[in-house]
Amino acid sequence: MSDFEETHSKPAAEAELPPYRQTDTVSKRPSAKPPIWLWPVLAAVLVIGVLLGKYWGNDSSAATDESAASNSVANDQATGSDASIEQSVLSVETVSPSQDDIGSTLSADGTINAKDTANVSAKVNGVAIERILVEEGDRVRAGQVLAVFDTDAMEQQVLQAQADVAEAEATLANASADAARVLPLIDIDAISKQEADRYRTSEVRARASLQASKARLSNQRLTLENAKVVAPVSGIISEKMVEVGQVAGGRLAGGDPLFTIIKGGVLEWRADIDPKLVGDINVGTPVQVSLPGGDTVMGQVNRIAPTADNNRQITIYASLAANSKIRAGMYQTGEFLLGSTSTQTIPNSAVVSNDGYDYVMLVTESTTRDDRSMGRIKQQRVTLGERLGESVAVLEPLPSDSRIVKQGGSFLNDGDLVRVVNGVTQTSKPVQAQP
Repeated sequence: MSDFEETHSKPAAEAELPPYRQTDTVSKRPSAKPPIWLWPVLAAVLVIGVLLGKYWGNDSSAATDESAASNSVANDQATGSDASIEQSVLSVETVSPSQDDIGSTLSADGTINAKDTANVSAKVNGVAIERILVEEGDRVRAGQVLAVFDTDAMEQQVLQAQADVAEAEATLANASADAARVLPLIDIDAISKQEADRYRTSEVRARASLQASKARLSNQRLTLENAKVVAPVSGIISEKMVEVGQVAGGRLAGGDPLFTIIKGGVLEWRADIDPKLVGDINVGTPVQVSLPGGDTVMGQVNRIAPTADNNRQITIYASLAANSKIRAGMYQTGEFLLGSTSTQTIPNSAVVSNDGYDYVMLVTESTTRDDRSMGRIKQQRVTLGERLGESVAVLEPLPSDSRIVKQGGSFLNDGDLVRVVNGVTQTSKPVQAQP
């Protein structure tokens, strides 16, 4: 059989079909499918291909890393550096601990009051205030006129008293002349003793009347002088209780004061202290009292109460320096300055807080490499005390020659390599080469 005949040979059943049925039969023949056992084989081939691809990729990456490492080693050998790569990540300053004098203080609340006061009262009665020459807060000197009463009636009384004195002088002169003329007659028995005694008595009465008139004149002049209210001491007017038109002896009855003067203008701060703390305070201990606006005023303890008050507290009295902002009655906080102690301090910015503890970053193991000062970071735990502005006290002192990272310590870890250039440390992180 020829090849053409083999290729184009058809089954006998198909050859026997009518011509109009042969085409449909061929088209409906089922298509050939791969055997079931071939599927596992294909899956295994696919997995092997993936593994081979991954292996070849890692091998290529390792070759690349090995090439980079070789280049890095070559560069390090050329520059004389270590095998690790150093990359600068931060620049910071370094400082050393300082030794400062820190004052020991005791805080307390207290009231500002006048140390000593003087009350100025009226010395006349039934007279109205005509003028007031001072106001509260004015500083006055001893003898300065503070207010003046109405003196018209007083001046008239002085004039009347002067007239009474003149009349009494005239009466005395007349009685003296009569006595001088009549009394010699008793020697010649021209008058009786009784008559002579009357002349003597008239002269004595006239002299006594003159003395009384002079006393009344002096009293009227004193009343006129008392119409001027003067300051008995120098100081500051702390209170004025009188107005123009008020009458002495009326609303000012009973010796009520017209003015209150703080003697010398001296104010004092009075604070109540626990008796257990009084032992640290002595007469002369300095105090610093706060004032509104952030100001302060200095003073010193001038006396300590010998007994406790009803609250079992001891009152401390401290005189304050003159200051225009302090007023009697103010309630202010103050501090007793109990002395100073030398304490080590570091900048607040050098402190790194972590997990409830405080640390500083020390630069240690200093070496020189390629004319550069190098070092390692060491994290040191510290115990801090009182904060003083931009610094904080260290209760457990560090070595005085310690080199502390001033700021940026939170970016550092133990073992970080640092480079010091002109007093500035530049940190470097070692990057290990991939194996």
